[in-house]
Amino acid sequence: MNGGMYSALSGNLSAMKRLDVIASNLANVNTSGFKKDRLAFESVLAGTQNPPAVPPSQTADPVLLQERMLTDYSSGALLQTGNTLDMALQGDGFFVVATPDGVAYTRQGHFRLAADGTLVTANGYPVLSSGGQQPIRIDAAGQQGGGKPVVSHEGVITLNGEEVGQLAIVDFPKPYQLTKTAGTLFVPAEGSDATPQAANPTTTVAQGTLEQSNVDAISEMVQMVEASRFFESCQRVVRNYDDMAAKAINDLARV
Repeated sequence: MNGGMYSALSGNLSAMKRLDVIASNLANVNTSGFKKDRLAFESVLAGTQNPPAVPPSQTADPVLLQERMLTDYSSGALLQTGNTLDMALQGDGFFVVATPDGVAYTRQGHFRLAADGTLVTANGYPVLSSGGQQPIRIDAAGQQGGGKPVVSHEGVITLNGEEVGQLAIVDFPKPYQLTKTAGTLFVPAEGSDATPQAANPTTTVAQGTLEQSNVDAISEMVQMVEASRFFESCQRVVRNYDDMAAKAINDLARV
């Protein structure tokens, strides 16, 4: 394949992948606790430092794009909701939840009570307590009778003055070696040695508050326009090379 055309096609592929990531970020701009993603590309050029592993007399691909998915874990703005079961973390750390695939970690504190009084996420996953990491159960009948859960800055949950559980809040060594599994859920990356540890004591829980997505819609729209224009530029280059090849074939046929 023509080296220039291959480079242009590589650019097309990178732009398409980047657009997919931007679209996902924009789709979750209003998802509490969501952390935006971005792609980092590395171009490997065939040359003396990276000799191509190809048989003699054959042409090596001049450009190989290697992408890495990176997640921005910066905190989002806090939004007061007034809902006693909405909770946000101020500082580094994650809530711990139980999913069908095992334990996962999240910054989304949009919790609710299940029918049996278990504190669960918006998706119905039980929120785990510190220590034994068992599901937290709040007396649903007591709440219906007028009592409202109160959550301290340390994550201790009380109902009518009686402690009913304490939120498990953990953190990981930085840089985070986590993989996003579903929207706002994270698990340690495969092959990593990421081990949960107690969160920094300065991390506190804010009741009646949600952490908003850290996606900047305007910035993402600008990046979408840039990626679209880059895709169109690469597409024009591919078309030009195709026209040149067709012209060369026709001219040679006449000769």
